[in-house]
Amino acid sequence: MEEVQTNGTATDDAILLVKQGDDHFLRQLYEINRPGFLKWFMAHHRITKDEALDLYQKSFTIFYFNVKDEKITALKSNISTYLFGIGKNLVRELFRERKHKVQLDEIPEIETAGSDLLRVEEEAHQRGIVKKILEKLGEPCKSILLMYYFKNFSMESIASNLGYKNEGVVKKKKCLCLKKIREELIEAKTGH
Repeated sequence: MEEVQTNGTATDDAILLVKQGDDHFLRQLYEINRPGFLKWFMAHHRITKDEALDLYQKSFTIFYFNVKDEKITALKSNISTYLFGIGKNLVRELFRERKHKVQLDEIPEIETAGSDLLRVEEEAHQRGIVKKILEKLGEPCKSILLMYYFKNFSMESIASNLGYKNEGVVKKKKCLCLKKIREELIEAKTGH
């Protein structure tokens, strides 16, 4: 199998081959870009291999049709970078969908709604306590915990976004933040 190059002037040639319908080249292009894409998205967005593969297939399909429909005729970057850009938009969409999905088992049944009301109120109260504690902790705890638990960022991504040396520093800070939260929860429960 000859090597497919997808950067520099080779990018324009690659787009031309895709547009012309060169199936052999298209398969090579797909296979060459897949491993790096899967590895990066699994590491930086905490998604499963199946989710990353699905994301890659959608990204590659969008790239293919953008070339075929002449939405792109040339790229300033290489094809890999273009695929990553599409993937980043798709992963944001995936997380938005997850956030807004309501599972049927999360909706209380009518006959148990009365008994569940107390549980729902207790959970709301606990969420309120956690929110107050996060506000009280301030930065960097608030950003680290929100990025990790609510936005599904990897430790490496958090380190990069917040300017820390590496993911080990973030892990240590996260542990210290969680320790502070435990102390605040104990204090909130005992009323001291």
